[in-house]
Amino acid sequence: MTYKGLNNEQYATGRELGKGGEGVVYELQQQSNLVLKNYLEPLTEEKISKLKHMIAMRNANIEAYAAWPVDLVLDDKNAVCGFVMRKLTGYVPLHMIFSPMDRKKLFPDKGYNFLVHIARNLATAFYKLHEAGLVVGDVNEGNILINASGLVVFIDCDSFQVSGNDTCYYCEVGVPRYTPPELLKEGSFFQVVRSVNTDSFSMAVLIFQLLFMGRHPFAGKNKLAGDFDEETAIRKREFAYSLENPRKKLFPPNDSFSITNISDHLVGLFHKAFEQDTRPLPAEWIKALDSQLTDMVTCGVSRLHIYPAKITNCPWCEFQTRRGILYFLDDTYLKATAALGDIESFVNGFNIEKLELKKWEAKSDYTATSPTPVDKKFYLYRNLKWGSIVTLLVIAILTFAFHWSALIVVCALFLSYISHQYAPWSTRLAAELKRLVSVNDKIKERLTVLINEYNNPSDYTNYSKGVTLMQKYVADFRRLPEEFERRRKIMEEKIYNEQLALFLADYEIEKFEIPSFGAAKKTALYNSGIRTAADISKLGVLKVPGIGPKNLQILLSWQRQMGSGFVYIQDQHRLDTGLQDLTNELAKIRVNLEHLIRKEYQALSHLKLNIANRATVLERHIEELSVKMYIANQDLAAFRKLAA
Repeated sequence: MTYKGLNNEQYATGRELGKGGEGVVYELQQQSNLVLKNYLEPLTEEKISKLKHMIAMRNANIEAYAAWPVDLVLDDKNAVCGFVMRKLTGYVPLHMIFSPMDRKKLFPDKGYNFLVHIARNLATAFYKLHEAGLVVGDVNEGNILINASGLVVFIDCDSFQVSGNDTCYYCEVGVPRYTPPELLKEGSFFQVVRSVNTDSFSMAVLIFQLLFMGRHPFAGKNKLAGDFDEETAIRKREFAYSLENPRKKLFPPNDSFSITNISDHLVGLFHKAFEQDTRPLPAEWIKALDSQLTDMVTCGVSRLHIYPAKITNCPWCEFQTRRGILYFLDDTYLKATAALGDIESFVNGFNIEKLELKKWEAKSDYTATSPTPVDKKFYLYRNLKWGSIVTLLVIAILTFAFHWSALIVVCALFLSYISHQYAPWSTRLAAELKRLVSVNDKIKERLTVLINEYNNPSDYTNYSKGVTLMQKYVADFRRLPEEFERRRKIMEEKIYNEQLALFLADYEIEKFEIPSFGAAKKTALYNSGIRTAADISKLGVLKVPGIGPKNLQILLSWQRQMGSGFVYIQDQHRLDTGLQDLTNELAKIRVNLEHLIRKEYQALSHLKLNIANRATVLERHIEELSVKMYIANQDLAAFRKLAA
């Protein structure tokens, strides 16, 4: 579909990239560095005014940290229906860095220092956006993206709180678990003014989650009966990891990374952010996180085990040793396998090169070859032929000399021509010429066939196909280690996801408060088999009446919230069994490929020998025919000259 921009720029949409509660994002066909967001509902005048103001205030500093509107787009009725923004390639949602399995899949070489680095860049992004006069407002782990360099970019920027022209364009949406207590007391985000201070609370929650592997600062164990939900804990300022609140009721969950492991400076910032009204600004976090980054060490067991230098022993090794918990997944806990053996030593014995064919080139000079002597009788026939011509000329001269009638002359000439044309000597000369031409043509035809066969052997097509097939088998054989790794990762991820699903299955939807989900929606989910946090993953393919994209995003956010307490404990028995099964599978594949490679190699060797032998025979025949061809040409040329 084609949309028109405010400056008459044309935008042709391509494939759909994503769909949320507000709109659909498409790639653009001609502008590969941009994407287009098309709203699902008509925009209000206030929303349009806000977007226009955002476009007017865009600058390099804002665009470095936000997918900012570049141009508004109009539908076929000239109504504003969306906007264009820059395309973010290589970025993933921030929440994916919280999961050990996601970290391994996306950033396999990144350790704890990468989390600190992202936290530092997150604080920088807030600092720059605040400096531009913006308030993010709706802060959550789903509308912030990161890449492999740890760069941070905000999306869904049309929800930012923007001020200008004596107008405040409010941010009227938000996620409770990232909302400070003073805003939660409002009960609604309608026309609520956000500030740098409210943003600083939300930012601190995200920084905490980064430094504590996805744990929320207000989620933990209640010292008394019952549990605090996160929203209640925020309202009561029950910071679970607090070292300064002697009367706190909420404590860190089991198997948590201790807050005492990080620098005292960072600990103090968290206490101020979560227990005081005036919170640390982004610049303070940048300074503290920079200092923490320079004070890190690497464990000798794993290159991913990076931790604050103030700790005596590697905490990640201790989690693994004492509890079997893996916060950073490398392959040190997987037993090595000799399933594949020496790949290259086998393959190198079956190297087949493509056969380079030589085109036929004459190898000899035939000019010394003498033509076949012409039979003497043909000289006699030639003389008789010319004698008849002379006779005709004499008759013609005598006819005109003695004034014979023209009719007699014509008849005489006609009879003389017939007698000359069909005289025995003439027909014999013509017959011999025809024979020589035929001999020449047959030799030439046969020679052409042999040269074509030499230049294009009949077995060459089969040989080329065989080489292609052989190369595929060899490539498949060489990829066996890569295939083993691919299947091993799938196996490992399956075990991880099964553990996560069992953990999420304990969280029944009907027992928890989920924003905007009342009894009717919960009943619709229940009747469709969506009864626990684990079941929410089915909504990718299962459609439930009344549960649209916006509700799905809320459910996924709640699922991530419930999953933040999950820890992965390696099941070494299943891992070892799975690795052994993979070893056996790959061993069978190797044996089959070895058989195919040997079989194809033998077939190719046979074809190559046939092609070489046939070429030798053809060379001899072509050489012999070339001599005959030269003689035949000489004979034909000589006879044409004689019979002319």
